[in-house]
Formats: sequence, structure tokens, C-alpha cells
Amino acid sequence: MRTNKRYVGKQKRQTEGTSAKIVLLIFAAILLVAGLYFAIKIMAVRNSPDFDLNKTSVYYFVYPISTSNIEAVLNKQIANKLFIVNGQKRTIYMIDIPPTIFINSKKLDATKASPRDFLTYFVDLLAMKPDYSYIVYQKEEFFRKLKVRDMNQLVETYSKRGLKFLDYLSLQSQITALRPESAITEAALAKFYYSLGTFSIESVQVPLLTTMPIKITVDGNIYYRTYLDEEKLNELVSRFK
Repeated sequence: MRTNKRYVGKQKRQTEGTSAKIVLLIFAAILLVAGLYFAIKIMAVRNSPDFDLNKTSVYYFVYPISTSNIEAVLNKQIANKLFIVNGQKRTIYMIDIPPTIFINSKKLDATKASPRDFLTYFVDLLAMKPDYSYIVYQKEEFFRKLKVRDMNQLVETYSKRGLKFLDYLSLQSQITALRPESAITEAALAKFYYSLGTFSIESVQVPLLTTMPIKITVDGNIYYRTYLDEEKLNELVSRFK
């Protein structure tokens, strides 16, 4: 009887040891699969043309303006932000653009034109030919995912931390939050975060004829305009050469 008890006990320990090994193997397999997934995810982003640091990328972060919220936007002094990411110079040029900016030579009113049209004309005035350009709407859901209040805090936060390993896993949810208004890709967004944390950031002032928007009433319609000083644009253009 004693011999049988010892045998049963030994068999039980062997069974438990085998079970523990199986659990460890399963856990190791899960870690391996997860590691491969992360590696493939990172490689897909980093090898994308949108992440190419040798290319010049322009990001135009737009705050949605309408007749119902324009005065509130002006009171809060919310600005659209243009970022020119120049990988060869390892520099980001950050330009605050008033949402009411008006380009007289083109009769272009930023509050009326589409962001894409405005960006196309404005970049042309800067004598630039970026490889990639992205329109990104400043949406509350997007800011919540990044745990920031606004664009200013986004720049402040990512200029210190840059692009982290775990950020690659949250890029897709951020892109989803920006849809359908924005067509930016995961790789383009990753490049933006990476550049903020790696490149120098230069704040550039756009030349204006007035510091505050002018209120104009025509046939009962109210317009707010902040006129671009086009004669001084050459000073701005020279900084990007």
C-alpha cells in the first residue's frame, strides 16, 4: 500500500509538471505571435512612403468653422495650424493660421473655401512643392484619444515624448476618430509624432495686415476677414529654402 501511495504521488507531480510546461509553452507561443504582430505592424508603418523622412510633408490641422460657431472660435482665439515637416533639415515649421484669413490676390476666403483648396493655394504662395499634404480636422474625439486638450498641448506633449512603441497600436483608433473628414494614414500620423519628438520646431508667424479680424457686413451678410500681407511673404518663403 505504501508503495502504491508513493507511485500515485509521483505520478501526480509528473502530471502537474507536464501541465505547467504546456501552460508555459502556450504563453510563450502567445508572446511570440504578439511580438511578430507588433514587429510587422511597426515595419509596415516605418516602411510606408508616408513615413519617409527624406520627403517633405505638410499637415494642415483645421478647426471646423460655420456661421453658428465663428464668433465663439474667434473669442477663444483658436487657430488653424500648418506644420511643414522637412526631414532633410530635420526641422518642423509650425505656422498659426487665422481661421478668417483672406488672400486678396486670389479672393480666397478661408471660411468659405475648402481646406484642401486653401492649403493648395497657400502652399503655392510659399513657393513650396511638398511630397505629401494632409488635411486633419481638430476633432474632440481625436484629442481625447491622445489625452490632450488641443493642438497646443498635442505639440507640447509629443515634442517631449515623441513616438513610442505602444503608439503603433493606437494609430488605427486615432485614424478612425478622424474619419471621414480626414484621409491621413497611420504612417503619416506616426511620422508627425516622430518628427515632433526628434526634429527642431520653429514657430513661424504669417504676415498679416491686421492683428484682429475685420467684421464686414454686405447685404445683411456678416464676414470676418484677417488679411494676409502678401508683400511680406518673401520673408516667409526665404525661411523654407
